[in-house]
Amino acid sequence: MKSKNWLRNWLVVLSLAIGASARANVPAADYVAGEALVRFQPAETLTSAQQIAARHGLTLARHFAWLSDHEGQVIGLLHSPTLTTGALLAELQAEPAIAFAEPNFLRYPADLRPPNDPKFNLLYGLRNTGQAVNGLNGTPNDDISFLKAWGLARPSTNEIVVAVIDSGLDPTHPDLSNNLWRNPAEIAGNTLDDDANGYVDDVHGFDFVYQVGRLVDTNEHGTHVSGIIAATGNNGLGVIGVDFQAHIMMLKVLDPNGSNFVSSAVVEATQYAAMMKSRGVNVVAINASYGGGGYSSTEATAIQAAGSVGIIFCAAAGNNASDNGVSPFYPASYRLPNMIVVAASDQWDGLAGFSNYGATSVDLAAPGSNILSCLPTTSPSYDTHVQQGPNLFPANTLTYTGATSGAGVTGAIYYCDLGNPADFPAAVSNNIALIRRGTLFFSDKVTNAKAAGAKAAIIFNNVPGNFNGTLGAPGSWLPAVSLSQADGQLLQAALPSSGAVVNALDPTQVYQIFSGTSMAAPQVSGAIAFAARNFPTEAVTPRIQRILTNATPVPAFAGKTITGARLNLAHIVDTDNNGLPDWWEFQYFNLLTGTDPGADPDHDGASNLAEFLAGTVPTDPQSWLRLTAQSPAGGSQITLTWPAAAGRYYRLLRGPNLLTGFSTIVQTNLSATPPLNTLTDTLPVGTKNTFYRLQLEP
Repeated sequence: MKSKNWLRNWLVVLSLAIGASARANVPAADYVAGEALVRFQPAETLTSAQQIAARHGLTLARHFAWLSDHEGQVIGLLHSPTLTTGALLAELQAEPAIAFAEPNFLRYPADLRPPNDPKFNLLYGLRNTGQAVNGLNGTPNDDISFLKAWGLARPSTNEIVVAVIDSGLDPTHPDLSNNLWRNPAEIAGNTLDDDANGYVDDVHGFDFVYQVGRLVDTNEHGTHVSGIIAATGNNGLGVIGVDFQAHIMMLKVLDPNGSNFVSSAVVEATQYAAMMKSRGVNVVAINASYGGGGYSSTEATAIQAAGSVGIIFCAAAGNNASDNGVSPFYPASYRLPNMIVVAASDQWDGLAGFSNYGATSVDLAAPGSNILSCLPTTSPSYDTHVQQGPNLFPANTLTYTGATSGAGVTGAIYYCDLGNPADFPAAVSNNIALIRRGTLFFSDKVTNAKAAGAKAAIIFNNVPGNFNGTLGAPGSWLPAVSLSQADGQLLQAALPSSGAVVNALDPTQVYQIFSGTSMAAPQVSGAIAFAARNFPTEAVTPRIQRILTNATPVPAFAGKTITGARLNLAHIVDTDNNGLPDWWEFQYFNLLTGTDPGADPDHDGASNLAEFLAGTVPTDPQSWLRLTAQSPAGGSQITLTWPAAAGRYYRLLRGPNLLTGFSTIVQTNLSATPPLNTLTDTLPVGTKNTFYRLQLEP
């Protein structure tokens, strides 16, 4: 039991899964059922190989002609319509004409695993699967390739800071509190200017209207924008930011009325970001989700000064559905060298109906319609829906509408057409009115419903998707909610029926959907932070070009933006789309692009792509993903070790032989513990041989 030969029976250097499954759990099989890759004996020809396959009831589904000629043996893919993979391999092993057979293993994209943030599926801008967001189903893959980008990201411990000039921020928000910039030289609350920069208690930023360090957001806008950029990822809460490791420096410029940004405060905020950059804070971008019609030479000067110290100024194009080349919108229309100007795209890669544009004045588009992000915890959202039998229809609250308890308002639902006074049946009294959008103001529909005795109103859209409506002013309104056209029609078809309208305050739901170029600009500010993370020494101009030239061309933006394209996060880091990030190619080969992912320059049996995915060194033949093992004398346990790379995850499988595969999960979702991972496994009782397989996970 102690012999070296015995130990070798337990040691299997197992195949590296090139790429990683998009699923967190181990699949039942990681190969194509009923298929095998085979190498025939040298004496066999292609014709005889096909005859042998037919004799076994198999087809030679593919013949690798060049590889066969190169190796001097027929190599191909055999397919069985009836046999399992294990049975197929057993039959092929017994065939003398076949020298070697193995499963047709599956390979998976090297994307980041989907994060555990529960609302990630609503962030279509990051990953668009065609899912419904605000009652609208988007087009799959019309997104910024977030998961692919982060699967290629450079491991970094450098602090990346994005300055946000906005309405303030809620520093207690659970999705933002860990990603706030912290001024290391300032002591909170001592009313002193500890770092002698001219600002007292500027711990996370500063309020340039009231000249205080305390940050609050009574407008909601700044907190929402900040969440798009840098909401914490994989914390089991809410949403995730485009650069979920970046830190936010909040520069508040909201006037005392709570509705406008003050130009002098904007200039001072821009100056502050530039000053702190010159003091060593790694501010890489300023997000400007605001604008107006007046040209300010002072504002332009401040933006240029920020550029001179290495800060990119990212500006929203505006929400007037107009051409910025005809009707300038500032700061977007300054067109300074350190600026990126952003239009808003929608769930179908179209130009959002509200978005400004400009063939020579707006750079690119980014998702800006129906964007979910953070709200201040002082402004919690509502749990708003309609329940009818087993059906739960997500709804939007109409501004100023009445609230309900968590159980909602219940009653029979009656269809009331457009909501004219004559459209309400007598039976709607003390029940719920279902109203079609159109003709009347929402306030008129709800007023008429109340006059008819209804105790709640549901208004469904007359075009696809849901809508955000208002009742105009505060008042003693009924609970009134909106549904998408499709959900409203389904509800109407289910009548007569009872149901419930729920519009209940939910303090845990500190997230809301907003639309605007204000939501598009922070997507690009997050991308600037991501570019800085991967290419930290890059200057402003090449960094801007990296983002713009690698955006995805989209027909809807041709003639509407300079690039005619939508933001693509993955192409920022892998500009030649070869699966190897540019920073990695430069690190090992001194070239940003052009490395062959299939090459094996150190001849260790692992390709460049395999080495990147495993976190090993492609130029060192001693560095590759491999298992080693030790077993105590007389023991029933075996200790396995392998080289580990930061940020990677592994799974270890076990099987009794190579024909039936690796059916036992030893452990999955193993986090890397560099430089080595170590795991002890109890050997199965009574088995003569055991084989292990190590794989990368997403």
